[in-house]
Amino acid sequence: MSTHSFSRRKFLQTGAAALLGTSLFMSTGTKLFAAPTKTPFGQIRFGVIADPHLDIRGKNGMKMSQDSLSCVQKTVQDLNQEKDLAFVLVAGDLLLDGERENAEALKKELDTLSMPYFVVAGNHDFVPQDPAKRREGFSYMTIEEFVTYFQGHGYDQSGKRYYAREIVPGLRLIGLDACLPMEKNKWGGVLPQEQLTWLDQELREHSDALNLIVMHHNFIRWTADELPGGPKQWFCIDNDQEARALLSKHAPAAPVVLSGHRHIGLNQKEINGVNYFIMPSINSYPMRYTLFTISNKHVSWRTPMVDVSESKHLEAKKNLLQATWWRASQFQEDSTFNNAKVLGLYENNDMTLGSIPL
Repeated sequence: MSTHSFSRRKFLQTGAAALLGTSLFMSTGTKLFAAPTKTPFGQIRFGVIADPHLDIRGKNGMKMSQDSLSCVQKTVQDLNQEKDLAFVLVAGDLLLDGERENAEALKKELDTLSMPYFVVAGNHDFVPQDPAKRREGFSYMTIEEFVTYFQGHGYDQSGKRYYAREIVPGLRLIGLDACLPMEKNKWGGVLPQEQLTWLDQELREHSDALNLIVMHHNFIRWTADELPGGPKQWFCIDNDQEARALLSKHAPAAPVVLSGHRHIGLNQKEINGVNYFIMPSINSYPMRYTLFTISNKHVSWRTPMVDVSESKHLEAKKNLLQATWWRASQFQEDSTFNNAKVLGLYENNDMTLGSIPL
């Protein structure tokens, strides 16, 4: 509940709206619609860059490392051509594996954006605990050094890996971090109790605003391989049920959650009034970034392709199909049918353009 005082009439109106909203849950737990937030802010447009995995000395594979710098440059150029973009989010995995030199090259390009940008860390944005992943000729950043390096782009002087910022009155941005920098082999995540407690307080104290949440790791599992015990379970945080329960409790204040990490085409799922989005990577097929328009009443999106040559897109497509680990377990064999299923997940062309009510 907001700390603002309410008149008796306002209290009764709010209570009636809450009861009405409760009655409109489907048996699956999906809400048909949610009441608008209390502070309208018109329409805000913003862009999302996910999983650039920049590597100035890389080779192309499923991740198009050799072309990663070009992908960032082209995306930044196109974002600068968009009209009225308020800000850009960079949703984690900025680097290949925590290299300082890659961070310097990436920040140089991001700093040419004509609008503010905000960063959250991904599991590839700090020094690997496995020495075999550290390459000669690179120096490596701890996650604390990463936060300091991108201070002013969401992060503040506190050194905390999470933050909240007001974009305009009525619209706030919350950046979260579930990374496990001391784990040697695990690229999964856990949202710590410290952040859960803080998030609960932030959403309670700012229930009169729309709080847009971004975190690199996912809150939900998009495929069967991501279920607990599956080969791709670590794309989702371990404590996903606890985190979703908290967000559901504050659904009117936090109806939109954005994540990267999974490298599949944009997808969306609504659970108990919270709309979870997964963002495509600019670094792997189909090499797309995302443009959003958000208001109190709706969110819409489109996912343009990165403006590199057609041959690069075809190379990325070929590399994806040859990368066995990235294929779903039931579609491992190279066949026309299986390849179509793999591409369907990663392209998800039905969702390249869309809009939903909030």
